[in-house]
Amino acid sequence: MAKTLLAAIIFVGLAVLLLGVNIFFFKKPFPDGEISTNPEMRKRGIKCAKQEELEMLSSKKKGRKLCDGNYSDACASCGLFTKE
Repeated sequence: MAKTLLAAIIFVGLAVLLLGVNIFFFKKPFPDGEISTNPEMRKRGIKCAKQEELEMLSSKKKGRKLCDGNYSDACASCGLFTKE
């Protein structure tokens, strides 16, 4: 049992060291995974769900039509859906 535990600890330590080579040794910044602050995601037009929901709610308050009627009947219970 001691050999297995020691092998597992060495394996996990080696994995952490190898996965962190760029961060530990080359001082590269940790990759930014936050959708709202990542420049690549902004460039591609990807937004976080909270931001999209706020935009939908604000456009609904301003009287803009957001739902175009191409959604299923399940969307009809949504507060943003307006049938014409």
